[in-house]
Amino acid sequence: MANCRQCGKELPGIWRTDICLDCSRTNLQKTFSEYPEVKQAFKESIEEMKKPENIKKMTDDTVKVMQRIQSIQKREE
Repeated sequence: MANCRQCGKELPGIWRTDICLDCSRTNLQKTFSEYPEVKQAFKESIEEMKKPENIKKMTDDTVKVMQRIQSIQKREE
């Protein structure tokens, strides 16, 4: 098993990252406190994603990707 590169905590085997969630969260909070414009841009982008028309577009795009993956899997069988 891998360990967090920042705090040394053991990471679950299924993770494909080298930093734990706690350290990642702390780093993000530090970035937000140092750069308020980044925090504001992050909030604005989240609010933009929550708009109904964007949720529908994201859902449609996800369905298209899944359909392509399934068609590739069927071809390989």
